[in-house]
Amino acid sequence: MVDPGELREGMTVKDLQGRRLGTVVHVGDTHFELEQGSPAQREFMVRFHAVDRVEHGEAFLHPGHGVQVPVEDAGVAAQP
Repeated sequence: MVDPGELREGMTVKDLQGRRLGTVVHVGDTHFELEQGSPAQREFMVRFHAVDRVEHGEAFLHPGHGVQVPVEDAGVAAQP
């Protein structure tokens, strides 16, 4: 499990293959909220134990993290 203090709002979340899953929008006591799309189209609650590592300002989730978060696609991806 990663130290929750390493997670920050606005941080990009990816799977271990580097595919973008979304953005951290809130860090709670036991989980963080991940949002997809801009404006938000989907939100997921992800427990800290699902995070494999934080590296270069991005969080990477374990493949078997228990939360079904689809990869952000062109229809949901954040707009520049």
